[in-house]
Amino acid sequence: MRAPVIFAVCLISVRCWMVILRVERNILNLNERLRSQWVESAQDWISTDQVVRVGMLDRWMLDALGDVADNAVIDIGCGEGRFSRLLSERGASVTGVDLTPAFIERARMLASERETFLLGNAEDLGDIPDAAFDVAVSYIVLVDLHDYRSAIEAAYRVLRPGGRLVVCNIHPMRSSQPVGWVRQGDKKLFYPVDDYMDEGPREFNWWDRRFVNMHRTLSSYIEAFLDAGFTLAALLEPTPSAAELAANPTFDDEYRAPNFIIYILDKP
Repeated sequence: MRAPVIFAVCLISVRCWMVILRVERNILNLNERLRSQWVESAQDWISTDQVVRVGMLDRWMLDALGDVADNAVIDIGCGEGRFSRLLSERGASVTGVDLTPAFIERARMLASERETFLLGNAEDLGDIPDAAFDVAVSYIVLVDLHDYRSAIEAAYRVLRPGGRLVVCNIHPMRSSQPVGWVRQGDKKLFYPVDDYMDEGPREFNWWDRRFVNMHRTLSSYIEAFLDAGFTLAALLEPTPSAAELAANPTFDDEYRAPNFIIYILDKP
């Protein structure tokens, strides 16, 4: 009787390891896709007008950050450095970090003496020392990361006590089903929200490519911020001003189904 039992236990163990290896392989494949899609699309991003950020979101982010003059700021997932440059123009000393080489190359090309750009991973921030910054910025980055909790913990680590993290991200109600508006002709009827509690990758078309973002619930993000040690100072859902709406009428979407969310977080 002992031999069949041992065989059964071994068989179960082998199957468990096979499942674990399959899960690990899927995670590695997802991580590679999340990174490679930006490498492949870097030049498209660099050449785009970034209408929503320039036309609406920048104002909200700058207001959330407040006076950054003489502050040491880390821009986590800085892309080509556009927002880092806005912060340095306001008197901050900015360190931008991004994993895409073409972005860092472009950022360094346009950098002033108040900006430093490093090739690095937002999920660990590599060799950046503890408590080195007054302010941290994450401008639509967490939605592109698999290990978002590690990224939040890394941001906490590099902030000084009393420091602030400002996170802008895709609103969870938009990331649950990134299929766009249900339309009747040119009229937008509604934006579907479904499978909200089913966290994980979501695919969509962008620049004639298949992109993937990570959907997570609002409660998951807030729990991760609090678990890292942050306190939530404010939560904002950006909408356009009258002038911004007049300049970009398509921004009326933001009043019906907000596309973005901003978390203002403090390190005690």
